[in-house]
Order: sequence, then structure tokens, then C-alpha cells
Amino acid sequence: MARKPKGTSRKIKNAERVFDERSFVDGVFNDEYILVVGSGVVLDRQQFPYTNGDINQYIINEINHDRRQEQSGFVDHRNFTDVFRGTSLDEVDPIYSLLTDGYDYALSDMSPELVRLLRTKLFKFVLTTTIDGYVETLMRDIWGEDLRIVNITDTQSLKDFQSALEKSRVNKYTQPTLFYVFGKVIAGRPKPRGYVETDVDAIKVIEKWLMDVDTKYIVPFLKEKRLLAVGCKFDDWYFRFFWYILTRGFDDTDREGSKDIDGNLLTSDNLATMFDPESPSDKQLRDYLMRRGVCMHDDVWEFMTHIHALLTSTDEESPFSKMVQDKRRQGGIFISYKSCDVLAASELFCKLARENGLNVWFDNASLNVGSEYKTVIQEAIKKAHIFIPVLSPSIATDLEAQGENINTFYSDEWRWAAQNGNLTIFPVAIEGYDLRSETHSVFENIIGHQCTGVDMTRKPYNIMNPEKVGYAKLLESIMSYFEWK
Repeated sequence: MARKPKGTSRKIKNAERVFDERSFVDGVFNDEYILVVGSGVVLDRQQFPYTNGDINQYIINEINHDRRQEQSGFVDHRNFTDVFRGTSLDEVDPIYSLLTDGYDYALSDMSPELVRLLRTKLFKFVLTTTIDGYVETLMRDIWGEDLRIVNITDTQSLKDFQSALEKSRVNKYTQPTLFYVFGKVIAGRPKPRGYVETDVDAIKVIEKWLMDVDTKYIVPFLKEKRLLAVGCKFDDWYFRFFWYILTRGFDDTDREGSKDIDGNLLTSDNLATMFDPESPSDKQLRDYLMRRGVCMHDDVWEFMTHIHALLTSTDEESPFSKMVQDKRRQGGIFISYKSCDVLAASELFCKLARENGLNVWFDNASLNVGSEYKTVIQEAIKKAHIFIPVLSPSIATDLEAQGENINTFYSDEWRWAAQNGNLTIFPVAIEGYDLRSETHSVFENIIGHQCTGVDMTRKPYNIMNPEKVGYAKLLESIMSYFEWK
């Protein structure tokens, strides 16, 4: 959230906040945003029209349905607290029973708007106010084993997160992370509840935020980011309190900010929410949020579709197409090679980085004097999106002699790349290396799968209708990879 500029004392009241698209796109591309996902945008509205996409409403409806089958004259519950009040002391929590009794968190159930937004991989840090496992299932599908789960009701996960933040103070924390703001339903832990269901649960979680969440690392990490909240129900008092915790100390009512040509206040602290325009309390909340510099959007579905287009479109009509294209070139390409093949690797680096503006990690150009070589290389491979091993006759000789037990630094790089589930491997063969040989199958066994290599020595067989081979084929494959869905 933006701080008050020094020397500014004039208060702005009821100023119209304008969505600053350029600042927003730039902020997202620079990892400045945390996405806050509420219950209202989890499910597909087409499949679950009676809930309008709200997972909490779906849970309540299902419990009402089950109880209606068992009891005559049953009155439908409206919220989690009502559900709990209708539960006898010896009855298993109905929310726990529903979400752990073989419940399948199918990605096909989720709203396509949310799925598309997260699949851009532009939001590494996500806070969810839900207690179900849908958002986690999606993020695990996107980030794999790299995803860190932090649960406000799980003290150990908080400690591990704090430790990770402390260790990464210099290089900054970059691991994809999902934070359960109000706990989660976990199979095998029906009591005591590890999630917010009643007002008493909410009080306990708020107390944990105030007393147990380390203010030296965790809260400052969250507060240094901007918040983009979608589908959150702000009529819940405990969410309002959570919002206050993340924004306290940033008195936006005293912030003059910048304005557009019509005098409207520009802000990059954005909020997309769902609220009832006929509700007096929601109107008051809307006014409060606007005074705090929050940009309000009434239709969260339309807004999510809009910002997805802003962040991914390369159409000439898009004002940010160049920014999107530049971002795609920052995918991170790591070139691995044997020292005797440095000239071939250098030529490849020049073509990709200097001629096409791609972000290429090449040790001759990327290593600083005094760097811890192994540590730096491992970190670079972990962060890369594409791994290009340069395969040469010399490497083929090593593979023939040592097989899968080959023990060289470049083969270590292959193995580190194989451990990165989000990495795509594009082998490049230079003069004298046969991609169809048994020797190449040894390489594929080391990296754990078959992959299509690019023979850099092949020439177009028909000048009138040239086939894309060699470097042209490699470049096409790389650019196709960076075409976000």
C-alpha cells in the first residue's frame, strides 16, 4: 500500500479513485501484488448458478439439503455460524464432514476467470480467505512441489515461513506461497476446528494474528506488497479486521496521490469485491474503503477478465502489448555446456540474448567475481523456465564411457534441471552429436524423460519452401513456450 508522501497534509475526501492500468500492469510484472482470493470467485457460475460462484454458499446449501432430507420443518441456514448452531454437541462438524468425506476438489469445478488469472504465473503470493482446498489444488497444479503452504492456525508453518523470509532478506523471498488467512479444513483434524466457522473461531484467529504472527518478518512482508482482492465478502467483520491489519500504518486518507486530467485520484492499490448496493452497511463500507485509497469494482467477474487481458494480450490494440512481450522475454533461459564447447554456447547466447532480447543465464556473462559457483548455478537453474543443454561430440564420448553414472559438473546441471518440475528442457545438438543415437538415450535417462532436441547443423532442404530447422526452430519453440494461455 502506498505511503503518505512527506510534506502532504491536505486530506482528500470522497475523491473518485481511478484504476491506473499502467501502474497496475507494471506492479504485477514486478511482483508487487498479492492476490487475495475470497469465497465468491472459486466456483464456476455456469455449473453452480444457485451459488453465483461462492464456495461458502455451496457448502451451506449442501448441508441444508442433507439436513432437510433428515428433518421435517427444517429452516435453511444462511451462514457458517447458523450451521454450527444447528449442530448438536455430539454431532460431527457438518462442514468438516462434507469437505473430508471423499470430497473431490476438481479443477473443472473452478471459475475459469480465476483459473486463467492464476495460470499466468504472475501471482506467486496468494492469500485465501476460504477454508476449502480448491485454491490450493489449482496452485499445486501450477507450481508443483515448489508451492509453500502457510496456515494461520498451523504454528509450525508460520515458523517455517518466518525462517524462509529471514534467510531471503538479501535476495528477497520468491517462493510461490499460499496463505490460509482463516485456516483450512484438514482431514484427520475434526476437533478442535482449525478454521473459522463461528464468531468464536474468528476471535481466536484474530488473536493469533495479533499475538502469534511474527511482526518482524511476516506482516512487513505482506504489507510491503499491494493487495488485489477478488470475491471477498466484506460484510464479515473478521475479514474487515484482517484487512485493517494488513493496511494499518498506511493512512491513505492523508495521501494526496496523483491525479488524471479530470482531477480524479489515481491509485494502484486495487480491490475487486462483491457487495449488495442496496445494503446500507455495504454502502458505508464502500465509502470507507474508497477513503483509504482502494479502487472499487462492482463486477468482479468482468474485472478479472479485464485484468487478465491487460496482463496477457499482445494484440496491437492493447496499450500494454509491448510490456507483455517484454515480460515474456524475461522467462529465464539457462544455457548448460561443457567448457570445451564455450564458443558454441557463446554464439547461442548472443543470438538469444543480444539479437532477440531474451533473458538468458550464461555463466561467462552472469557470474560475478567471487560468486559461490555451485550455489549460484543451482539457484539460477531453479529460477529458470527453459534449460538448454548444449550437446557435443565431447559430451557423447563422456556418456559412452561413463553412462548414467557420469560425474561432471555439466551432468550435475542436468540433474538439477530434472528436479525442477516447472522447467522445460530444449536440448541443442552441435556438429557431431547424434540426437537419434543410443548415447542420446543415456542423456534422456538422466533428465528423466524424452524431449525433442534441436539439431543446430541442419540446413533447409528447399530454399523455395524452407523448413524451420536449427536456430530458427529453437527460437520458434522458445517463443511458443512463452505464449501464455
